Amino acid sequence: MKKSIKATTIFISLMLMAALIFITVAAMGFSVTPILPDNQRQNGSSFFDLIVTPGMQQDLIIMVGNTGDEEIVVLVELITASTSRNGQINYTSRGLMDSTLRFSFEDIVSIPQTHFTIPARGETAVPVTLTVPNDSFEGAILGSIRVLREATDQEREDAGAIVNQYAHVTAVRLVMRDDAEEIVQPDFALGSITTELVNYRASIIAHIRNIEPVLIKNASATARIFPLGSDQPIFSHTMDSLDFAPNSVFPFSFVDREGFGIEPGNYTAVITINYDNRTWEFDENFVITQEAADEVNDGAVNQNLPPEEDEDSIPIWVFIAIGIGGAILIAVVVLIIVIVKKK
Repeated sequence: MKKSIKATTIFISLMLMAALIFITVAAMGFSVTPILPDNQRQNGSSFFDLIVTPGMQQDLIIMVGNTGDEEIVVLVELITASTSRNGQINYTSRGLMDSTLRFSFEDIVSIPQTHFTIPARGETAVPVTLTVPNDSFEGAILGSIRVLREATDQEREDAGAIVNQYAHVTAVRLVMRDDAEEIVQPDFALGSITTELVNYRASIIAHIRNIEPVLIKNASATARIFPLGSDQPIFSHTMDSLDFAPNSVFPFSFVDREGFGIEPGNYTAVITINYDNRTWEFDENFVITQEAADEVNDGAVNQNLPPEEDEDSIPIWVFIAIGIGGAILIAVVVLIIVIVKKK
């Protein structure tokens, strides 16, 4: 029963993503429709959700339609699904994949060309060739076919520095049996802990690894960073509703938003992950070198800024004005006394 609920949750999530993409595409001037083949799983999905066999080859066809009065050019990319920094499945760009990944989506699919011209008020069939590995695989291979409408020269000229480009993503999930993901036991591992710039802010990154070929939905993670030997954390962060792509790495980020800077030294990371009534706990010591700290601190946009003034505090200029005024008053009094004595 639990496995059935988990599978249903994953399926509903993918369906919601497909529905959201469909709504968004309606305003883009072009559409993308997958032509579902006979080996499509019978679950009513609108994306490619296929049962495959070792060594098989087939073409996945997407129809790209143009609703405008002028022809358009689209860029087609093949992307292996990863886990974003926000803890969501990333179908739109390439992310961090784990060393346990046996077969990358990008390694088993190909396209004859990257750019396709779609005529005005017409459509073009784009073939994506799938070549399944000769060796069987457990779990799922997850990726996407991303179609980006290229901006015209006129649009670039009119837009200036910022050009809006629209993309549509069609998810692709490959399994070798209906219950492929249900029989795989989820598992996590803790990878390296490093320093990086996140949105131009100094950060510590703990790389949480999904080491199994299974899509994980609605996990949670709590992490704290301590100076070695201390019980006072310098960072503490909890994230819920985390999704992990199969065999991917989630960069759990501790961002120095206040601009205090990352100090070199010895630290301990304590991380707890909860998923499907199971708990994984990690306790890892790591070192931040002076060179690594300097690199992220120097590159951060919020470093070395003057501290914000407390709304209830008295600005320093008030004390300066009082001092100057007092000095002037004393000088005037002294001057009056001198004049009076002389008279």
